[in-house]
Amino acid sequence: MASRNYRELHFQLNDDDYKAFGRYRILYTSGGRKMVRRTMLSYVVIGVGMAVLFTLFPVDPNFRKLMYLVSALCVLYGVFFSERNMLKQQDRAIENGKMDIERVHPAMNVINFGDESFTTSSGEESAEFRYDEIRLIDLAETAIYMWMSDTMIMTIPLHAFRNMDEMKELYKWLKAKKEGGEQKTGEKEADAKKTDEEDAGKKESE
Repeated sequence: MASRNYRELHFQLNDDDYKAFGRYRILYTSGGRKMVRRTMLSYVVIGVGMAVLFTLFPVDPNFRKLMYLVSALCVLYGVFFSERNMLKQQDRAIENGKMDIERVHPAMNVINFGDESFTTSSGEESAEFRYDEIRLIDLAETAIYMWMSDTMIMTIPLHAFRNMDEMKELYKWLKAKKEGGEQKTGEKEADAKKTDEEDAGKKESE
């Protein structure tokens, strides 16, 4: 359910949100693309290895042709179906975990966006973050994904808003806050560096 003030959101993650995040992770993150490439490469290596093996060792010519065909199919499957197969495996894993207690009784997630920072709470856990701590913000069809680190990605699903336009509005607002926070942090670091240099100069002159 969406709050009328999008700077305070209340929502519960559902199975569709987990599946959408799994798809996003596989298709659009560097880690997901690496997994797809590794899977693809493993099929190619197996296929090529089979072809080389039955080329080097004496076997019946007809059997060798059959193995060449199997090798080619293995390579083609890896190239064209690795990604699709990983997406199916991801969906099955999510389906298999649907009876987990946190999925049966999902906690209410609450995010409050302030001027300098935002707070998140889920059940008994809560945390506060500055906007310049956001490493990346992605807007997808079903959610906003905020990267706080390589392993911590916050999901704000579309159903937390009244419509897509509202989600896009928050996305633009967060992008502006993130860039403004980074600019302020940069200015503070520059001021601190300048102060240190001035202090060092004074010490040398003394």
